[in-house]
Amino acid sequence: MTTETTRVETAGGRIDLRRVGQGRTVLFVHGLMVNGHVWDPLIAGLRDRCHMVLPDLPLGGHRDPLAPDADCSLEAHAARVLDIARQLPGPIVLVGNDTGGAIAQIAVAREPELFERLVLLPSDAFDNCPPKLLVPMRLLLGIPGVVRVVGSGLRLGLAKRALMTLVARSKVPTDRIDEMLGALPGDRGVQRDFVKLLAGLRPAVTEAVAQELHRFKGPVLVVWSRKDPLFPFGHAERLAGCFSRSSVAVAEKSRAFVSLDEPEWLTERLIEFIDGGGPSHDAM
Repeated sequence: MTTETTRVETAGGRIDLRRVGQGRTVLFVHGLMVNGHVWDPLIAGLRDRCHMVLPDLPLGGHRDPLAPDADCSLEAHAARVLDIARQLPGPIVLVGNDTGGAIAQIAVAREPELFERLVLLPSDAFDNCPPKLLVPMRLLLGIPGVVRVVGSGLRLGLAKRALMTLVARSKVPTDRIDEMLGALPGDRGVQRDFVKLLAGLRPAVTEAVAQELHRFKGPVLVVWSRKDPLFPFGHAERLAGCFSRSSVAVAEKSRAFVSLDEPEWLTERLIEFIDGGGPSHDAM
């Protein structure tokens, strides 16, 4: 089964998008500083069950920068996700992780009828936007020229691995890290988009959308890591409580990027959920 790669027009610029597999449409929204390749470990287990849609949103790990005046806020990125979703065959399952989880929350609150089901992995939520551990980085990258220095540092293997330890417990191969980082290490336009997004992350956005999540009436699966330096474990139950039909599954061996740490386990949970059930074990 081949992977189809296309480019879609959205406000401010084009986005690369991969489509692979057959079955129920599942739209995956990745997080900060990476791209859709963060989901690659799930492809082998899902491609015969799902039509996987894997966009490279302009969150820092993309390869082609947006226009210089493009809106890089969470709300603008949610609008881009909605633009993509409207062009897909339904019913659509939306999956979000990290910053992409906040974007997914905004998307389902804005147009709840567009999606049949929602999966939220460890994500920005409530007062944790950006994660408190990243606040110093946001302040540092606001200094002119610093982002280019940081980008150059990401060309070094040690820096790449240090970055990955924040989001994954497992050892991620260097070539996979390079693929996920996209053009961030060297492209000034991509770096500009990343800094604009990071500068605009505010708890007020995620706190406001939390009040609107009740508008989504479909089933929701919250998958959370028990020991994660970025996303508090207590937010799993709290997020689940924002929806009328929700369940929680705990990734015991993961940090934020469960797709990298426990791909087989996550694949099983997604298949159970997409097929109409819920997590059969590991629930809180």
